[in-house]
Amino acid sequence: MGGTLEIIFLLAACGYLLGGIRVKGINLGTSGVLLAALYFGHLGYEIPPLIRDLGLALFVGAVGLIAGPRFFRNLKKNAMSYGAIAIAIVASSAFAVAVFSKIFAMPGALSAGIYTGALTTTPGLAAALEVAKNNAVSIGYGIAYPFGVVGVVLFVQALPRLLGRDLREEMLALTESAGPLSQTDLMIRDFIVKQAAVYRKTLSELNVAAVTGAIISRIKKGNQVFPAFRDTVLLEGDVIRAVGTDDALKRLEEMVGPCTSVRMNQPGLEMRNLVLESSTLVGKTLQDLSLNEQYGIMLTRIKRAGIEFVPTAQTVFEHKDIIHAVGPTFGLDKLQTLTGKQRKAFDELGMLPFMAVLAIGTVLGRIRFMIPGTHGINLGLSGGPLIAGLIVGHFGGIGSLLLRPSSRLLNVMREAGLMLFLAGAGMAAGHGFVETVAEYGWLLFLGGAVVTLIPMCIGFILAISIFKLSLPDALGSICGGMTSTPALGALITAAGSEDVAASYAAIYPFALVLVVIASQTLASIL
Repeated sequence: MGGTLEIIFLLAACGYLLGGIRVKGINLGTSGVLLAALYFGHLGYEIPPLIRDLGLALFVGAVGLIAGPRFFRNLKKNAMSYGAIAIAIVASSAFAVAVFSKIFAMPGALSAGIYTGALTTTPGLAAALEVAKNNAVSIGYGIAYPFGVVGVVLFVQALPRLLGRDLREEMLALTESAGPLSQTDLMIRDFIVKQAAVYRKTLSELNVAAVTGAIISRIKKGNQVFPAFRDTVLLEGDVIRAVGTDDALKRLEEMVGPCTSVRMNQPGLEMRNLVLESSTLVGKTLQDLSLNEQYGIMLTRIKRAGIEFVPTAQTVFEHKDIIHAVGPTFGLDKLQTLTGKQRKAFDELGMLPFMAVLAIGTVLGRIRFMIPGTHGINLGLSGGPLIAGLIVGHFGGIGSLLLRPSSRLLNVMREAGLMLFLAGAGMAAGHGFVETVAEYGWLLFLGGAVVTLIPMCIGFILAISIFKLSLPDALGSICGGMTSTPALGALITAAGSEDVAASYAAIYPFALVLVVIASQTLASIL
């Protein structure tokens, strides 16, 4: 049947090929690996359980480190709204699957799998598998997952129409009242000023950020490069460097002139990425600081919870924001003093702290906590690395040492770990997949539909009626509560703005932890 490595690589290739197929803009992504693994398992292929455990540890450890910087802050700040919505979604879905399981006498492991698939939660799948030790969990997950993806995507797109409300108009009104918050997929391009309409006008007069959505960070006049400020005057032949989304940069090109490519470096002018470690700037807006006037600095981007956006005058700084600043060396030194002492990493990618988090997490996962009426419980591989990652991700380091790995490493490890875990879980489940579907048939698909729809309806009613969230924020919170990244992408497209990612990012860490607990509980009691 071939060696283990050949099987894994072939399976992964087939899974990503399957996951990349788009139907009406929807695709399975990495979860295509699970469906491919089910088929490989049905054919009789096997891989060692260690592969699945390794992938699980890599995945949940990376997820914990990514969510950590915002999890505890959100717990304190939004517990009464986003926390309550997350609890309502996770609890109602758990209750629905428990009732469904009892009514139709379905095996507990299969029901727990339906629960994790309907909520598209891989950490929940891992938690349920560890407790149940039954491959039926993966079968239920594989069957319910497609509806979990499609159901949430259709819900956030169709609900505004059913309510007779224009999501784009409400998003625009919300943005105008609160100021732009976030933009993703930012790019950098250079333009040469060739449009006569902008000659001898300042950037303030042109109002570039409001008109195009892009921000100009540098300007080259002759052989000199300067930071771009509000009073900077554009002249014919000037070269500007701008940051923004593809659409924003296209609008800027129409305004000022064609793209070009030149050197924009200048002695004494540099760019730094600074992490907001101090509380000095937290809660203040960019307008409050007057960085341009005081230090000659231009902030071009801010990265927060994995979302990179162009700051505006109303942008409020949060702890652990990653700030991209351009300016003279002395000004950046002043800004660095305000942001707090920058910690030094052990290595460029942060592999050492990442491995340390996994080592601590696996040990933590083995500790058994004694609870009256039980034989004791432990966090296991699905919980130990997650908790360790959340804690380290929150604190970021010790003294002057940076313990948080780079986002590049975390993204790669999260994806690789997820792929290995789904390959192992799916292949083990594939041996009984066809038999299970033949026995329970439509009940599995009905269970997935019920467990997906009920919590979304409850969460939406709670968000709108009790906490008075706007329609975009309510739908964003539904995506976060259902841990559905594909639905977030569909919502961004429907709303015409990335601002909806704010509520998603706020509720997601709550739901992520709660769904792991609920999955373990269901696997134990059903």
